[in-house]
Amino acid sequence: MSKDIRLRIHGMTCGSCVSRIERALSKVSGVDHCRVNLASEVANIATAAPAVTASRLIEAIRHAGYDAEPIHADSVGQVEASSGRKLQQQRQALVQAVGLGLPIILLEHFGGMLSSSLPGGDIWWRVLQGVLCGMLLVSPAAGPILVGGLRALIHKSPNMDLLVSLGISVSFLASTVSLFFPDSGTFYFDAAAMIVAFICMGRYLETRARREASQAVAALAQRLPKTGLRLEGDQWVTVPVDRIRVGDTIRVTDALMVPVDGEVIEGSAGVDESAITGESLPRAYRTGDSIRAGGVVCEGMLTLKATAVGAASAVGRILRAVEDAQSGKTRMQRLADQVASRFVPVAVGLALITLIGWWATAAAGWSQPPDGVSTLGWALRCAVAVLVIACPCAMGLATPTAVMVATGTAARRGIMVKDAAALEAAGRVRAILLDKTGTLTTGQVEVKRVFDDPTGPATLNDREVLGWAASAEQFSQHPLAKAIVRKAKEWDVRIRDVDSYANEPGLGVVATVAGRSVLVGSAGLLTQNGIDTEPVKARYEQMAGDGQTAVILAMDGQCAGLISLADEPRPDAAVAMTRLAATGAELVMVTGDQAATATSIAAALGIKDIHAEMLPEQKLDEVRRRQEAGQFVAFVGDGVNDAPALVLADVGIAFATGTDVAVESADITLLGDDLSKIADAVLLARRSVRIIKQNLFWAFFYNTAAIPLAAFGVIPPGWAAAAMMFSSISVVLNSLRLRGRQEPSASLP
Repeated sequence: MSKDIRLRIHGMTCGSCVSRIERALSKVSGVDHCRVNLASEVANIATAAPAVTASRLIEAIRHAGYDAEPIHADSVGQVEASSGRKLQQQRQALVQAVGLGLPIILLEHFGGMLSSSLPGGDIWWRVLQGVLCGMLLVSPAAGPILVGGLRALIHKSPNMDLLVSLGISVSFLASTVSLFFPDSGTFYFDAAAMIVAFICMGRYLETRARREASQAVAALAQRLPKTGLRLEGDQWVTVPVDRIRVGDTIRVTDALMVPVDGEVIEGSAGVDESAITGESLPRAYRTGDSIRAGGVVCEGMLTLKATAVGAASAVGRILRAVEDAQSGKTRMQRLADQVASRFVPVAVGLALITLIGWWATAAAGWSQPPDGVSTLGWALRCAVAVLVIACPCAMGLATPTAVMVATGTAARRGIMVKDAAALEAAGRVRAILLDKTGTLTTGQVEVKRVFDDPTGPATLNDREVLGWAASAEQFSQHPLAKAIVRKAKEWDVRIRDVDSYANEPGLGVVATVAGRSVLVGSAGLLTQNGIDTEPVKARYEQMAGDGQTAVILAMDGQCAGLISLADEPRPDAAVAMTRLAATGAELVMVTGDQAATATSIAAALGIKDIHAEMLPEQKLDEVRRRQEAGQFVAFVGDGVNDAPALVLADVGIAFATGTDVAVESADITLLGDDLSKIADAVLLARRSVRIIKQNLFWAFFYNTAAIPLAAFGVIPPGWAAAAMMFSSISVVLNSLRLRGRQEPSASLP
């Protein structure tokens, strides 16, 4: 049986760290798959081997030069506490970096004014610089950076800490040596101080911004109450939610939040579920209804029987879905991680080339350092700047930060994205195929009329037609079948036992009832079984033309009756289709319903491309045909028969109210019944892809443009640290733009 192990990673600084940890985890025997996310600092490991434990995985991570801890069931609280501690540590480090670094920088600019004619009077302030710099390097500001760099060197895992550590160390050592040889002019204590100060400032601002980006998960968790009212004996007792078990009886009164998923066994109430589904109007619940945790009773009182608690509840599943999506990787992120993992050794090589290049060209007389600076000092200065400015942290943050913000924003809007790859694919969708029944329509199909057929094998009245049809359909999960059975029960019509039953997907059912052959379904089902549909053809076509669905009852090889059913479009369907059309995507209706009925519904919704009377495999073929033509395809459906198409499509979208099979097959699940969320998902995905591309462009452009400037001495080491810090923060801040209002439309990428 497969299991997932989640670990919080400590010590990651860039994309190369991600690649190294993933390689270390993959080498553990029994690990099937692992994903490490830099922005969330979480590793997800899938394994079916009992021998693979969290402690064993942590040991592998430590051997790679990093540290980790398990993420327990209360992951949200643990993550919040961890991110809070980290932010406090970064704040303290920044204060110390500024407190010790500022005097060093001031001495560099005004130290000459402190010189005197006494022995050593022109160097004492340099010694003071060195002492302050030494204190800075062993402080919590620079100490963790240097330790991280040393660990990376020992474990042969080059990362950002190694580059920065080399820059700081070279600056400090060269300056210390210059205390004994003042004429060399290689005093870079101020450069070391500026590097530490800017790195600490960048990490503090980055941690703060990333914590803000991850607030979606915490916000969702905070929507659940800490206590609930449970029936114990004949008393209602307030107990912690984590003590509530499946089967317990829970009461929720006015203004209180529903603590668990449950079935209403008594009472009625309006429940505000806007925090979970985004729906603005309260939803009415009464006895027999299923209800999700997280809604607030705004009118009335409900007594529930708990059906799912904790991580198994709707909000618990949402939290896990969001966390999984945030830890996933897009195709662009995998590419960026590969580049970042190779970039650190390249940066070290470029720094060595810079050092040797300046030394060699100066020796050959081709170049000269600025006045007052030795050739070695200038070469070291440029090499240090290259080391610092080449850190690939912006590349590592470009995609995961955007994904984290996007999936959190989507969750707050009632859009559950299964993984990061689905978000990326949704941003590239060019065709959206939509099922009709239960997707574009309410799914609440109602029987409108029942007709008998006097030419049938026996004269049946309308009650008998309904009874035989309901008998054959009683085991079917199709909305039409459920409507027929429901109407039979309302009419108190006898439903007979079934001797044999076979479902013909997309067509209907074939059954033996009380020894008689019974077929219930479309004209195609009867034709397929050699039954003449001519006696009911005129009425069948008339119903379809009126936008109703006609189901034919055949008994013993002859037509015996007709049942007309209607399923109205969702109230918001027309507006939602207009919004989807504005995105530039092609809208296509694919349904197993009759062509005339499908055309009537499509016309009301403004959909021009219609494929009716389609079997599940034909829907699958339509998805495949469009993919082979180069289109990225989204499929929206809610039934069991839609599951294959949902899986094959580049993006499968289903409502949470759909069948379990459809929801499990979908890449994106929509909470509530608002069709406009399809457009919200597509638009948000497109914005996300656009932001990711912007982040990656600026990250690559930054390194491409900045390294030559540093190598030629245009950017000094201290300002190189500032530029590197700015690149990382700009990526995070750009990603945070995804939290803004959804734009009304977006063109195809």
